[in-house]
Amino acid sequence: MFAKESLNGTWKLRGTDGRRGEVATYCLPDVDERPFIEAQVPGEVHLDLMRAGRIEDPRVGVNALAARWVEEQFWIYRRTFTPSSEALEAARVWLVFEALDLVAEIYLNGERIGGHANVFYPCRIDVTEHLQEGENLLSVAIEAGLYAAAERTAGDYDPRHPDSLLHKRMWLRKPQFQFGWDWNPRLVNVGIPGSVTLEWAETARIDQVTVYPELAEDHSHATLHVRMHVENVLDEAIEAVVSVQLSGPAAPEAGGAEAAAESEVSVTLPPGASTQTLAVEIDEPALWWPLPHGDQPLYDVEARLDVDGATVDSQQCRTGIRSVTIDRSPHDDGGEHFTLHVNGVPIFCKGGNWVPADMLMAAVDRDRYQRLIDEAVQANFNMLRIWGGGLYVDHDLLELCDETGIMVWHDFIFACAQYPSGDPEFLRSVRAEVTHVARELSPHPSLVVWCGNNEIEWGAWDWMYDTVRAHPDYALYHMEIPRIMGNEDPSRPYWPSSPYSPDNLHPNDPTAGDQHPWHVSLGESRENFWAYRDDVSRFPNEGGALGASSIATLEQFLPEDERRYLSASWEYHDNELASGPNPRGSEGPGRKSINEEWFRTWYGLDPADLSLKDYAFLSGVLQAEALVEYVNNFRRRMFSTASAIFWMYNDSWPVTHGWTIVDYYLRRKLAYHPVRRAFDPIQIIPSINGDRVCIYGVNDTMEPWEGELVYGYACFDGGESRRESRRVTLPPNSSRVCCRLPVSEWEAMSYRRAAVYATLWQDGRCVRQNRLLRVPYKRFHWVEPEIRVSREGDRAVFASDVFVWAACIDPIGESKIADDVFDLLPGIPWSVPWPEDQELPTITETGNRHFL
Repeated sequence: MFAKESLNGTWKLRGTDGRRGEVATYCLPDVDERPFIEAQVPGEVHLDLMRAGRIEDPRVGVNALAARWVEEQFWIYRRTFTPSSEALEAARVWLVFEALDLVAEIYLNGERIGGHANVFYPCRIDVTEHLQEGENLLSVAIEAGLYAAAERTAGDYDPRHPDSLLHKRMWLRKPQFQFGWDWNPRLVNVGIPGSVTLEWAETARIDQVTVYPELAEDHSHATLHVRMHVENVLDEAIEAVVSVQLSGPAAPEAGGAEAAAESEVSVTLPPGASTQTLAVEIDEPALWWPLPHGDQPLYDVEARLDVDGATVDSQQCRTGIRSVTIDRSPHDDGGEHFTLHVNGVPIFCKGGNWVPADMLMAAVDRDRYQRLIDEAVQANFNMLRIWGGGLYVDHDLLELCDETGIMVWHDFIFACAQYPSGDPEFLRSVRAEVTHVARELSPHPSLVVWCGNNEIEWGAWDWMYDTVRAHPDYALYHMEIPRIMGNEDPSRPYWPSSPYSPDNLHPNDPTAGDQHPWHVSLGESRENFWAYRDDVSRFPNEGGALGASSIATLEQFLPEDERRYLSASWEYHDNELASGPNPRGSEGPGRKSINEEWFRTWYGLDPADLSLKDYAFLSGVLQAEALVEYVNNFRRRMFSTASAIFWMYNDSWPVTHGWTIVDYYLRRKLAYHPVRRAFDPIQIIPSINGDRVCIYGVNDTMEPWEGELVYGYACFDGGESRRESRRVTLPPNSSRVCCRLPVSEWEAMSYRRAAVYATLWQDGRCVRQNRLLRVPYKRFHWVEPEIRVSREGDRAVFASDVFVWAACIDPIGESKIADDVFDLLPGIPWSVPWPEDQELPTITETGNRHFL
């Protein structure tokens, strides 16, 4: 029988800089524990020091700078435990650390029993001969990795970032963002962030279970492949039975009854590790679909290991039945398509990039995941890209994605540097990491693509990598990882890098593969987000715009005496001003800030002349405008383009300017609702094509949509305009041009005084609206509005006789209202769901106010 005991809970913790003797001395039994503080396991040293009052919250002000000493210390964890008689009498006993961050030496009763230096897979140590009756002392000496990498070379692997010479992150298998990125300060975590257990077995145990489906093309049948990775702890072969039981929903075609299936195989387990393979056949499976294409039925799977007629170990998981492929067929305009197909159906992928949800990663719990996934679903996401400089996601997050229909593109954790895969020790560690992660995450249907890294292929072309060690990790992404994935989990596509374009094209070529369209914000179109309108990228999955956090968030983390533009704390929390020379073509922070350029280009304003409240509002609105342009352009091109995934969805710490639409404190930024509307499964999008304005109707659903299209030109002052209407049917899962207007007529009205608009109506109500502009907001002919608010049942109806830009109910972002930051087109009412028992809302802010 396999069993385990938890060693989680309260441990003792102290640090040392090594100047008073060997670190190992603190792991011996006779140690004065009075200088130790209490620590929580799972946990992290910074969090324990905060609880003990030794450091201030590093997420506030410049406290992270004051806490820099923490990563430079050695830390010693200690606790005692008394093993059960069953453990003492077992054939094999292990200490298991789910995660150690990072370089750890483990001691039991004063004796070193093992070490570990990769946070991405567990540490398992055989302690059968080391465990003693009664009280045992377990000690862990751990450091963040800086000492382990101290004598390694860094300049050969990252010539662009001088700070690499100090921390040498490419040698350390831990989240890379901790060493500093534009959106996160350097705060290198250290500690025991995973569970600790004492485990034992008499005969055999299950280490991991790989689960993946194979779906017939006609969907009538599926095979669930199950690979049980087991360990026989005895010195001789044993006879065993491995079995799998599956239960879950049946497809509607099968009457909707519960489905059940099983498979059982008698095997001979050799001593040590082996893999046993089974297959479960499922007729008429209920298929898992991403949003908004269908439901997310999940099957319960139990893998069981029996020896001598008794179950000695079992593992349970949930999985879904679906197929995933990438269509790379030739494109009519040259190059290739890059379209994700789920169950044979092309899917337009909508969403954002996910980064660790806290820079102190042990502080993240399932509730925080739940709230972020809920916000993503409400924002009409169907994909998150797990960026390659963070952390492999855990079961909690993937279970939420499984349940809600959010697909996951997952980079392996390599980002924006070359890695020393030619070093044998490093390569062995990475092989173990990739194998573990591939097996561990395999059951989750939401995980649809594995990708080798973030931007390293791009770097090999453009980032001075040819001036140092040439391509030291190329085989890692093009041979090592794909070979492992082919053996461990062939059910998901593997893509070697992001961005990556095949056939010797530039990695960011827009006509093939996936793209990071950073020409806006960081490249040649730095301040001109209308340049998105001409972008033909096939699968854009990183590109974005900065916007200030709300005034409430700014006041929460900026010290009271620093709540001003460009204060010391402001700069420290600023995405762009914290970054180094930009690898994507811009000149970095030595030039004027992106936001100042944007304010000057679009508003004709200087941020220094504005109140913090006004600056936060105008910056947030500008971010919303840019992200909507990004989404509109790519959605109208469906499936010439097959995604609109922006950088980035969530924050790891509070920022003054950020790329996100939900901030660190989980407030909705001003861009949240405009992006949510832009991602709506039914959308109408006007776009300039030559001398015509084309009105595109987009339908992401699997059913046709019918309604009335009302469109034309609208004068900002509510004066003479052109208005036309027609009945439209938007076919399922497609984008089509519904009508065209001459640009010349708009030009004659003056771009300063009029916009193109398009609206969709059902049952006498405007349900979608969009507009197209051609001059910066500073050149508009602005008119002061009078906004009327009335009630129609459970909806608040807003109306104005003149154009209202960015009408805002809640600029703080704390209210979970159904809609906000919307335009009012002259004479066209816009309604928002509003409870009948609540007082009607008021518009507290508009873009108009700042230009009158």
